[in-house]
Amino acid sequence: MKYNTRMPKLLMKLVFLFFFLMCFTVPVYAEDEHPEGTPEVYSDYVLLVDRDNGQVLWSRNSSERMYPASMTKMMTEIIAIEALSDLYEQITITNEMMYGLYEANASMAGFLPGDEVTVQDLLYGVALPSGAECVNALAYRIDGSVQAFVDHMNRKAAELGMRNTHFVNPTGLHDQNHYSTCIDLEVLLEYCCQNDTFLEILQTKQYRTGSTASHPDGILMESTVWRFPESEQIPGLIGGKTGFTYPAGRCLASAARINGMDLVMITGKAPEDLTGAIRDASAVYHWCNDHLYRTTLLSAGDSLAYITILDAKDVDSLRITGEDTFTWDVTDTDDIQVIQEFPEVLYTPIEAGQELGKVTVTVNNELLYQKTYYTPETIPFSRIEHYKRVLREYRSEHPRLFKAELVLAGVFIVLVLSVLFRPRKKKKKRRY
Repeated sequence: MKYNTRMPKLLMKLVFLFFFLMCFTVPVYAEDEHPEGTPEVYSDYVLLVDRDNGQVLWSRNSSERMYPASMTKMMTEIIAIEALSDLYEQITITNEMMYGLYEANASMAGFLPGDEVTVQDLLYGVALPSGAECVNALAYRIDGSVQAFVDHMNRKAAELGMRNTHFVNPTGLHDQNHYSTCIDLEVLLEYCCQNDTFLEILQTKQYRTGSTASHPDGILMESTVWRFPESEQIPGLIGGKTGFTYPAGRCLASAARINGMDLVMITGKAPEDLTGAIRDASAVYHWCNDHLYRTTLLSAGDSLAYITILDAKDVDSLRITGEDTFTWDVTDTDDIQVIQEFPEVLYTPIEAGQELGKVTVTVNNELLYQKTYYTPETIPFSRIEHYKRVLREYRSEHPRLFKAELVLAGVFIVLVLSVLFRPRKKKKKRRY
């Protein structure tokens, strides 16, 4: 009886190959950068940035695509604010604006078809209760249809430099092709915070709309951020925009002013419990309040160095002053180094544009700032100043010998003068 020996050998080769790959495959770890000693957060996507200096303080998967859910409505909001100057313009809610929203389980502010609503009420309806009917009403008013408005959103995203964002709808309802990143959403929120109307709405906790047909007493709206106990306790919280779908998890785009820092934080896919994203923001902002502060490491106009200039006429030194102000957010344990590398002395001639030295700033051995300084103009060599300097140095190094030589030189000069100017004897005239 013959046995097929090829199969066991082939199987052994496959098993060996499998273990070889398992041993030598390099694991890929998700990006997760943050200062030491920070609290644990549960969101899959995190980005914390100081708006003023652009410093990234916390980053976890911040460049990876994520589903933004209702954080999308920040784009809807800012486009509407910029497009509609009359906040008291009336817009009628229609059945077309409500189409498909209830079926999609979208968040609603409470307006019904037939209600006449001001632009201002719609803006607050978008921001606070995340009302999808408010979003669609603004979309129809601005661009005539939801799809045209979505095209408007994508054009605005490209204009702002949101390179990894694509919108399919203005509400944030889930779609595989509706995505963004923490980096892009931070760019959007930072842009939005430069608008006073947006910023005022962002900070609002409660708002009552005007009277409508379905709500004669108006609708009392409450921010989806401020209604949670954790958000009430966040130090310096300005406000934020929440979001949720099951694929996106709990999301939050927020802004806070802490210890003089204007911080923007984007989180995505926190656990699905109601306060997941708020809890993460609260933990991070509390840590910032306790451990993080901004410091000025360089100031424009400050003296960096004095360089002595030798053998030059009318110039004996150069004062190097800082050209930039450089600030950074640091903790108490950070190793901060401001290194000034300039020579103490320079000899002429010195050409215009000649490198003088540089200033370097490092934090925890990471290079953060470097500036090279150059001479503003040519400084020529002076032979007279050179000889004067040589004489001074000689006198300083050999004071006794210099005195003796000075005496000898004086005697020599006197002798020379005495020879040159000694009186001549008159010749006697001969008599014949």
